[in-house]
Amino acid sequence: MSKIYASDVVAFALSQVGYIGKKSNDQLDDFTANQIGKYNKYARNLWEKADPHFFNGNKNGYDWCTSFVADCVYEAAGHDSVAAQKALCYTGPYGAGCRFAVNYYEAAGRWYPRMKADPKPGDQVFFGTADNIRHTGLVVEVGAGSITTVEGNSNQRVRKLIYATNNPNIYGYGRPLYDGDVAPADDDMPFVDVKKGSWYYDAVKWAWENGITAGTDETHFSPNRAITRAEVVEMLYAYDKSKGGG
Repeated sequence: MSKIYASDVVAFALSQVGYIGKKSNDQLDDFTANQIGKYNKYARNLWEKADPHFFNGNKNGYDWCTSFVADCVYEAAGHDSVAAQKALCYTGPYGAGCRFAVNYYEAAGRWYPRMKADPKPGDQVFFGTADNIRHTGLVVEVGAGSITTVEGNSNQRVRKLIYATNNPNIYGYGRPLYDGDVAPADDDMPFVDVKKGSWYYDAVKWAWENGITAGTDETHFSPNRAITRAEVVEMLYAYDKSKGGG
């Protein structure tokens, strides 16, 4: 089962800031195309790609703040649906609403009301009241008397926002069952997005050690990015050279 660290969830959430919900089930992976509506790639991923599914049906086209948070954890888990659902204290399949999510955390003893909370990056924050939990997001930074969040479906887009920790609109926090705040140092590879336990870890390590690929930058491999035909040719050429070819 994949390891999930709060820092990886936060990093993915931050990478999604600026994504705009779609008006139809089209161009879901493009950040700004086909705007503005409730269709989105996060709910799509949790139903069409995750095995097992996260919810009791396809939630694409509905309010998607909960789907956004769940997909951030799913992505940080390297698409390990079982590990991601365990981290979210999930006992479904049920709906994708905020009340379901709060119930999961409460049942697991990992729910913290606003007045008693000591929020941490990676926590799931909920807004509203006990009778109307209306929105959720991820805490990505904690300051002196403030939190910074990333929220999906905030004006039908992914936004980064700042709140005072005593803001009465904050209902409370759920703390997922992460394997730690930050992944242990791995001197084998420089890629922060290739975690031990992911199904592609050994293959990426082999390719990097043998000079087949150097990643998309100094610290990222981008394992979920589609590659071009030219990149395939470059890797095949590098592989041929590694075997003594010309």
